[in-house]
Amino acid sequence: MNKSLIDPGRIPVWFNNSGPDSDVVISSRIRLARNLENHRFPMHATINERKQIFTEISESIKSESRFRNFEILNFSNLQKIEQQYFVEERLVSPDVLNIEGERGVAFDLNRNYNIMINEEDHIRMQCLDSGFKPQELWESINSTDDILGRKLKFAFDQRRGFLTCCPTNSGTGMRLSFLLHLPGLVLTKAIDAVLQGASQMGISTRGFFGEHSEVVGNLFQLSNQATMGAHEQEFISSTKKIITDVIGHERTARNKILKEANLEISDKVYRAYGILLYAKTLSVMEVLNLTSALRMGISCNLFNLLTIEDLNRITLMSMPAHLQMLRGVQSDDSAISVLRAVLVKELLTKRKRKRITSRSENEILPSD
Repeated sequence: MNKSLIDPGRIPVWFNNSGPDSDVVISSRIRLARNLENHRFPMHATINERKQIFTEISESIKSESRFRNFEILNFSNLQKIEQQYFVEERLVSPDVLNIEGERGVAFDLNRNYNIMINEEDHIRMQCLDSGFKPQELWESINSTDDILGRKLKFAFDQRRGFLTCCPTNSGTGMRLSFLLHLPGLVLTKAIDAVLQGASQMGISTRGFFGEHSEVVGNLFQLSNQATMGAHEQEFISSTKKIITDVIGHERTARNKILKEANLEISDKVYRAYGILLYAKTLSVMEVLNLTSALRMGISCNLFNLLTIEDLNRITLMSMPAHLQMLRGVQSDDSAISVLRAVLVKELLTKRKRKRITSRSENEILPSD
């Protein structure tokens, strides 16, 4: 593997805070599931069949000029910590870690596009970006689907649509999901009502780490439940409308909090900053929860010692594989918690020094 592909200090495009409505929507993701005709689904395939499928898909990607800048990784050739690193980058799902045999991912260096091979389905192509961009992502992934569909024969049924390992993904095979930061709804205790309403309109909720994960740091992944019975554009339009409503509810909740409990929220924000700066040990969950308070403080103009980009860098670099690869060590959870606290303090202190230096330079008056 090209070692330059691993850069723990680099922030993927989907996490750079450059997209629309990024005060609430951290990132958008669209995924299409496809399987090859005349092949068993990955979980039922033999080792040799999985190898054949991996080779067929990889060669198709390599032969297409659209993917000439893509890297292709075979996870059977990677160390566990390297596999975990790419999970944390959201290039592959955590399920890939528990699968044996040939499986992996093709991706562009910006982490905008990736094509998982031999996960639950033969192919899961994804497009991710910062902010709220459902339509733009659909246009990009639809083009990728067309290209691969001309090179590979996808399993398709006239009545059921694209066939997938899990029947709930069949039909369009499309999953549109958004990573939302919803502290306002949580603090005003309106989150359950909003999510229940979204659920009744066909939206499922997951945690920061995807399926089967708990919600931490007030980060929720919302996605469409249905994949069959309508055209992709209909699913996109209906999902976009629901997420737009959730964004509106969150902003309303934040405004309410600022009017009714400004001091309490400011105190919460600065206490979170103090803990991050001086803690001797920190878990991933603590980092996510504490940076959530700072994220809200920055978005609501209550806190200006950091930027959202700083928080995103702290969040990603605090993940276990990123942290260990950055430090060049492999440690147990206890030691990693200490390393994480040291790293966070370093990043916060470095940022503070930059602010002081910048402020001092701005205060120097020009001579006559």
